[in-house]
Amino acid sequence: MNPRTIRTLLGKELLDTLRDKRTLIMMIGVPLLLYPALTLVGFQLALVQHRKLESTVSRVAVVEARPGPVRDWVGGIPRAGLIDSATPDEDLAEGRLDAVVVVPEEFNAALAEQRTAPIEVRYDATEFASRDAAHRIIEGLREVGDRIQEERLATLRVDKAYITPLDVARKDTASPTRTTGTVLGGILPFFVIVALALGAFYPAVDLTAGEKERGTFETLLATPTSKLEIVTGKFCAVFILAMITGFLNIASMGMTFAVILSQLRPILESRLDIQLTFPLLQLPLMFVLLVPLALFLAAVMMSLAVLARNFKEAQNFVTPFFIVIMFPLFLTAMPGVKLEGAYVFVPIANVALLFKEMLVGRAGMDAVFLVLVSTAVFAALALLLAAWLFQREDVVLSEERGLALSLRRGDATPADVLTPGAAVGLFGFLMLLLFYIGATVQAWSFVAGLLLTEWVLLLLPTLVVLRLLRVRMAGALNLQRLSRRNACAAILIGAAWLPLIVEATLLVHRVFPAPDEFAETFGRMFAEGVRQAGAPLVVLIVVVSPAVCEEVVFRGALLSAFRPRLGNAATVIAVGLLFGVLHLNLYRFAPTALTGMVLTYVGLRAGSIFAPMLVHAVFNGAALLLQYAVLPEALQSALDPEHLLEHGLPWWVLFPAIAFFALGVAFLEARGNSNRES
Repeated sequence: MNPRTIRTLLGKELLDTLRDKRTLIMMIGVPLLLYPALTLVGFQLALVQHRKLESTVSRVAVVEARPGPVRDWVGGIPRAGLIDSATPDEDLAEGRLDAVVVVPEEFNAALAEQRTAPIEVRYDATEFASRDAAHRIIEGLREVGDRIQEERLATLRVDKAYITPLDVARKDTASPTRTTGTVLGGILPFFVIVALALGAFYPAVDLTAGEKERGTFETLLATPTSKLEIVTGKFCAVFILAMITGFLNIASMGMTFAVILSQLRPILESRLDIQLTFPLLQLPLMFVLLVPLALFLAAVMMSLAVLARNFKEAQNFVTPFFIVIMFPLFLTAMPGVKLEGAYVFVPIANVALLFKEMLVGRAGMDAVFLVLVSTAVFAALALLLAAWLFQREDVVLSEERGLALSLRRGDATPADVLTPGAAVGLFGFLMLLLFYIGATVQAWSFVAGLLLTEWVLLLLPTLVVLRLLRVRMAGALNLQRLSRRNACAAILIGAAWLPLIVEATLLVHRVFPAPDEFAETFGRMFAEGVRQAGAPLVVLIVVVSPAVCEEVVFRGALLSAFRPRLGNAATVIAVGLLFGVLHLNLYRFAPTALTGMVLTYVGLRAGSIFAPMLVHAVFNGAALLLQYAVLPEALQSALDPEHLLEHGLPWWVLFPAIAFFALGVAFLEARGNSNRES
């Protein structure tokens, strides 16, 4: 690559982008003007509303079965106004009253006999004024109760300390920095990371799909500049613009919160004894952490945008990525979620959690190092993906028009395989069926639900889509004859994969353990389903159905659609990840996705869908034998879950499994291996 060429491209892209009003609004207008204005105005409005509510007189009705002192007590409570009402409950529901105090008939007798006298305070929890009124009334009546208690003790000549053996006091030991960090930790990371993503959004879309729409991408490719230089220049421009936006947001929000805290400090220190101080020294390190995150976001957005044909389509592609960003950010706001275990390696979430740890002064250099390294690794992978996509002219100059919105088979053009867009649409449709129908039916009847999920919700829609789009089944599903060598390879890999994936699951469990209740619930449902079904039905459910139906979808329709566009390696990863997503199990996503990658690899190397079907059937059959405890006793005990959690997989099981797996791979990779061998 020529650095001078990259600098020229970078300067050109930055100049063109900075001339765009949309980019200037997102980079400068939002952080420097919108955030401070909205935050300060919102803060001041909140203060005004709070003071207004504090000065408001609560409308209270007292309902007494017999005349007594309660009405006078309530009338003496500050900012509590007595109102006579013939229908107090109706008035409370309609908002004409804020609270109703109900005094039962036995109240006066209990008070006279020096017993506990009951009082009920009714309020509407959906109305803030009603909740505030209830709080005022309860606190006021509690003070009256304390006075009556002191009078009773004085009559008996008993010191109040006698009935108060403990005086427990609360003392906040958190420093002002940690107190402020706790408040800002739930707000600042969210806005900064979202702003960083917004800063990369428009440049990533405009420099890829925007140039396609303007017709300048082909001109750029016709120059002597290499594709790698083009993608490097564009990527650097998107990264720089994202970092500028991130810096402006951190600086703007930091100054805004500093102003707000300076206004809040006298109120908090005098009334609540809370001291706040803004952690300005943490801001430079936070900016450093944004560098790998900006690299990651810019690369992913460019990878998505380059798949589109125009600006509008690119917006539709990249916008769902913001939903993906929101999930780890919301995850960090959940109680008990800390920067430990698997969360250190979850992109976006690890940076947000580290920001929170830094703001409260708990972040160590080991945590900073791990987050930097893990985020840098994800950024490098995303950048490699972007560079690879830009190297492919069939992606950069793609003219794929998507799906025709017609159910008439004659409107479709005959094809050998699905287009990648149609394959992704098929997968999304299957996910909707599983989520809304499959899960419900399985909860109603586990056995019937599994059968319906595999044959009706997976296999049938796939075949119908292929039929409607006039896709040739033989090509789309890889319906080639399986050779003896590949069949042997499939059997070896299927048998060896059970202990290997068990070992992989143990490693995942140590980093990201699943709740015991989750595993127990699923195990109980599976065991109950197996007990109710006979042996032939169990084999159909566990062995045959997944091996046929899931393989038709993934190692058939999706594999054949992705391979021409992505190549072998990327197809293995993409189909494997989608296979993990389909199973809707967060705690088993990694092992399931890894299994999907192995099955996809076998399908690619064997050239026939029957090879991954055989691997899937052998693997599930071995798992079923383990469930029925019919394996050899030594192997059965070695694979027992309790034994595995405590001791792991023994070497005499792991090493032969690795050997058999390697032998199966060798058969698939053997020179001259052909699907047509007899």
